Amino acid sequence: MHELPTAVPPATTPDVARTLIQIEAAKLVVGEDLAGVLDALGDLIRITGAPSSNIAWAADAIAREQLRAFAAQHNITVHTSRADDDELYRTIVIWTADGGGMAIIPAGQRPARTLLHLREEIAQRDADAARAAAFQASVRTAP
Repeated sequence: MHELPTAVPPATTPDVARTLIQIEAAKLVVGEDLAGVLDALGDLIRITGAPSSNIAWAADAIAREQLRAFAAQHNITVHTSRADDDELYRTIVIWTADGGGMAIIPAGQRPARTLLHLREEIAQRDADAARAAAFQASVRTAP
């Protein structure tokens, strides 16, 4: 059984020390690949002394990869808007006849939020298609 580490590098802030201990604890319950990522994140935190910004950066990097894979799976190209922040506040998806789409995202929107919006748009598209199919079926069977 692994024990939680209690030693932290010298000259670290309490926030850095607490974060490094949490990373070591997390490594006990994840696979080897993710443990390697956590090690790299811990190294960045040790070097910079800034746990919050490094964790936010890592979360964005992971979300960007998830967004890329999800968009590719659903044949959606993602484009960032050049409009002012006030003009576009949410991801817009324009669907094509072949089932693919083009997503336009507000400048500066975090990848995790874009991924959430794409999932919502796909769910809405699928619900609309189901309603259309049900309507068509009811029309075919009507006297």
